[in-house]
Amino acid sequence: MFGRWFGILVAALLLASGCSESDRERPEIRRTLSTRADALNSRDITHYLSVVSLQYNDKGKGFTPLKENLEKNFRDFEQISYEAGTPSITVDGNNAESVASYRMKVQVRGKEMTLNGTEHLRLAKEPEGWKIIAGI
Repeated sequence: MFGRWFGILVAALLLASGCSESDRERPEIRRTLSTRADALNSRDITHYLSVVSLQYNDKGKGFTPLKENLEKNFRDFEQISYEAGTPSITVDGNNAESVASYRMKVQVRGKEMTLNGTEHLRLAKEPEGWKIIAGI
């Protein structure tokens, strides 16, 4: 009899401790980050902007200036190679933060430059999915 109750208790605890909502959101956030990386590497501005919120605002720079800057960079950079490390993702309701190291190589007028660093991206869950709202 004890064994049966113990089994039921263990099953109930496993169900209760299942995936939290933030655990369920992380794969969606990773897809947003992956879409951004793919768009950078292919210099596809439309694809890139599909994961950026129209409400984007970082250090006073909104969506339109960001778009104009990206368009210029995608024109000027002959090649882009972007690689991000595994992000640390923190989810708080409909907001999230991703922190990851990155290496980006760009070729401008035949010269290659390498940029290494850590990027902190803030995201918000919008009706269409997770979008970047700051940090680019």
